[in-house]
Amino acid sequence: MANGSLAFSKTIIAEHAAVASEQPLASFAGYDVLRKGGNAFDAAVATSLALAVTFHPAGGLGGDFFGMFYEAKTGKVHCLMASGWSPSGLTIDLVKSEAGGRIPLYGPLTCVIPGYVAGVWEMHRKLGSSEFRDLVSAPAEYATKGFPAGEGICSSIAGAYNDLPKEAKKVFAPNGRPPAPGDWIRQDRLGKVMSEVAEGGPKAFYSGWPAEKIRETLEGLGVPTKTADFRDFAPEWVPPLKLDYRRTTVYEMPPNTMGATSLLILKLLSGYRMSETGPLSTERIRTTMKAALIAYAHRDEMLGDPRFGKIDIDKFMDARQESGVRQARVSKGDTTAFSVADSEGNLVSGIQSLSHHFGSRVFVPECGIFLNNRGSGFSMAGPNKVEPRKRPLHTLSSMLLEREGRPCLAIGTSGGDYRPLQHAIFVTNAVDYEMPLEQVVGHPRFLWGGGKSLLVEDGYEREGLSDFDIQWLPMPGKTGVCQAVEVSDRSRKAVCDTRGDGIPAGF
Repeated sequence: MANGSLAFSKTIIAEHAAVASEQPLASFAGYDVLRKGGNAFDAAVATSLALAVTFHPAGGLGGDFFGMFYEAKTGKVHCLMASGWSPSGLTIDLVKSEAGGRIPLYGPLTCVIPGYVAGVWEMHRKLGSSEFRDLVSAPAEYATKGFPAGEGICSSIAGAYNDLPKEAKKVFAPNGRPPAPGDWIRQDRLGKVMSEVAEGGPKAFYSGWPAEKIRETLEGLGVPTKTADFRDFAPEWVPPLKLDYRRTTVYEMPPNTMGATSLLILKLLSGYRMSETGPLSTERIRTTMKAALIAYAHRDEMLGDPRFGKIDIDKFMDARQESGVRQARVSKGDTTAFSVADSEGNLVSGIQSLSHHFGSRVFVPECGIFLNNRGSGFSMAGPNKVEPRKRPLHTLSSMLLEREGRPCLAIGTSGGDYRPLQHAIFVTNAVDYEMPLEQVVGHPRFLWGGGKSLLVEDGYEREGLSDFDIQWLPMPGKTGVCQAVEVSDRSRKAVCDTRGDGIPAGF
């Protein structure tokens, strides 16, 4: 049981439907769709697009979209991956000549073709019930008429302000300085793109003038990009990965995501009696980190885009070896996740990202869109090496948990390379320590920063961690922002992490 655990989260319990997102206006956009009779997938469209406007630095139209969905009427779990691929001209030789042989963190060499628009449309095509154009209206209005900035977007703008292009500053800092909460942000050009997508679907984006403007921008910055790189792109419906962890089935996303990394951590932890350790104990941290270090190392050795080489998940999940402190890649990102449940029992765990704050920092002014820097996740060798039209190893993934034969909990979080460990912590919170959802989300976390670095939020025991260099964080700290919903027979619970701005909504 979760004796002595701490909980910091915002919770609503509703009878019929609920939504949790990182931005109040996005939660309300989804709520409005649910109140008007739309299903969870319709609400997810409105919530996601509203996030793309009101939290553009973390997940705009120039990024990617992933979703894990439970369809109650069929009893099926669906997994959608709208992971953009690299332009045709992005080669190892180009990286060597332009960036000295190392994948940069920002700039045009890090841009992949945006998968977001196709992903949101495809979710709706397969699972939605309302007219797509109706779901875009509120988010498009947030763009064209503007909205009051929240803490999250203000922080993102302030952190990247000196690196933002002049045209972008006119949009996101119209007063000549980073905005303060409550300042008005208007994105009329983005609103124009969204309105055209509302009427014409993804073809209006990938075969229309927005794609051409993005192509021209990348070409002008030295990255050869073809019109067909956009026209040929399509998201994928793929079978989810799943693992039985004690009395719960955990659904995760397959490669090119890191979902398997979370499952490997959990599989290794299944050999321990986690419930006999305290949820705030040093023993819990040591045991979990032993499993995580193994899983992260094998991630770097074995995972990548399965279209460019066989990824043997069975072999990956059987990985066993002693682990010291390793030098696997760990980097931060900027992402936003959301979760939705409706009266039918449908569940959505959605996640979208530009990778880092404002992605590549490449702005397409005609579209009002920042392009992602997801290509910074490529390597120069191995299964994740950079190649044309390849998808990088992706930090994005989302999760569903199933109990007694029915998926009942949707959960997602920001966090970049931290995410596999975060997901494992959430599952052990829920299963081993039997925490209610508000504590699953709000409980203090510990995250590996690479090498001997360990970030730990206040509340854990402080003795017995000499193998690591500990950075103690105030609670709640900057350890990712989680959103979750849970379905029971008579109610829906939605939880927003106080590490972010979000407010849950339901009825």
